[in-house]
Amino acid sequence: RVEGNLLATKAFALLTSDKFRFSRIQCARFKGTERVVFIDKREFTGPLYEQVEEAYQFVLKHINLGAKIEGLVRKDTYELPVESIRESIVNAVTHRNYMENSCVQIAVFDDRVEITSPGMLYGDLSIEAIKQGKSKIRNKGIAEVFNRMKIIEEWGTGISRIIAGCREYQLPEPEFLELGDSFRVNI
Repeated sequence: RVEGNLLATKAFALLTSDKFRFSRIQCARFKGTERVVFIDKREFTGPLYEQVEEAYQFVLKHINLGAKIEGLVRKDTYELPVESIRESIVNAVTHRNYMENSCVQIAVFDDRVEITSPGMLYGDLSIEAIKQGKSKIRNKGIAEVFNRMKIIEEWGTGISRIIAGCREYQLPEPEFLELGDSFRVNI
């Protein structure tokens, strides 16, 4: 019971404040295709759901927006699938390891967006397993609140939606990588 109360207290603090130094999202737009020259960079703190929204808006600001004509109507479309980007950011925040002394990082390049989350896949999950819809929740309190806020649905469909969004845009399947003690999605 004490352990459950401690988890609930930590989740509540993460969802409503910025008391934990590494519970933030760092975003950067780099010139070219390497992490060398910054064009823009921001750091978002505060409640996790606000960080997700601010990071998502940062990415939208830095990817190209175009238009196509459908019948008589002009439809604005981004160069990358925004649903896949949103889902990748939400997953990075929901499933990250909050015991790691590092932040979620989102890097926008000329040719891709990288979303890097502290902590490798949780439990016995593998990249193939998550592509098949298998999911394990590392942060139960955060997932429960995000579910109630309708940010996630807790069915393990996120990775499939990320892949489907890229397929719809006729892009290569996103890269899912375990890099040392972190997990990265490249779109």
